[in-house]
Amino acid sequence: MPERHGFALRLVVLLVGIAYLALGVLGIFVPGNFGSTGGGPFTSHQPQYTLWIFSVGPLLNIMRIGIGVLALIAARGDRGATIFSLAAAVWLAGVSAYSVLVMITGTGDRLNLNWASVVLHLVTMVVTATVGFLGMRRKSHVRS
Repeated sequence: MPERHGFALRLVVLLVGIAYLALGVLGIFVPGNFGSTGGGPFTSHQPQYTLWIFSVGPLLNIMRIGIGVLALIAARGDRGATIFSLAAAVWLAGVSAYSVLVMITGTGDRLNLNWASVVLHLVTMVVTATVGFLGMRRKSHVRS
């Protein structure tokens, strides 16, 4: 049973990694995304820069690619998946707090956020926190 539990945790981290890496890499190819004309989403909120329903921007793409690559690396083992999940949950809690604040006040949006991206980050935060805590719980049961 513990083997299946560890596999499930790694699978969730792998899926998070694939989703974030795909969103980050594909976001690079949204026309005008890097602001070659008119400043692009690097300088302010510009809702026309979206991929499906999620906003894209240079900083947001870099963050998503980073999360995706780290998740893919971490998914190779139980310990890595647990550590990544807890670190990602903390990081995404900060990003989510910033995102909600920016969306409510409408000022200071350097990531070019929209509500779909905010929800994505919040859901990912909950999922990674759950995976991290389950991984820690699993380790404590294995030791006892």
